[in-house]
Amino acid sequence: MGKRNFIGVTLLVSALAYNPLIATELNTNVTSSQRQIQTITNSIASLLYNRGLEEDAAYALSKDLIDDDELFETMLNHLLANYSDISKEELLEHFSTAALYRQEIDLASYDHLVNLVSKINNRTLTEQELKRLSSVSKLNQMV
Repeated sequence: MGKRNFIGVTLLVSALAYNPLIATELNTNVTSSQRQIQTITNSIASLLYNRGLEEDAAYALSKDLIDDDELFETMLNHLLANYSDISKEELLEHFSTAALYRQEIDLASYDHLVNLVSKINNRTLTEQELKRLSSVSKLNQMV
């Protein structure tokens, strides 16, 4: 009976010791995934806040601009992967201006993508760049 009690107590202590560690690790993973989902909205809100808007107003404007964070981030990643001439920071800066003026962002629209990239680069796009934007538009329409 002494061995069984010792093994039982050992298992109980082990379970009690490891259970909070597992719960903490799980909680950390959930929190980090929630932060990743709202990164774009929060980034735009932060840019607007740095421009002088109140924090609540900046977040409301960025939330109005982006309906679905996951979908928008997927479309943005398509653009960044297929068109490397602009950075994510430049896009976020443009999106913050669009949010400020309550303009619409449609990353599935070819015309909108051409306008967006032309404004950021301040130049006319080449035929090859237009083809890449067309493929990005088609990818984003399938999402």
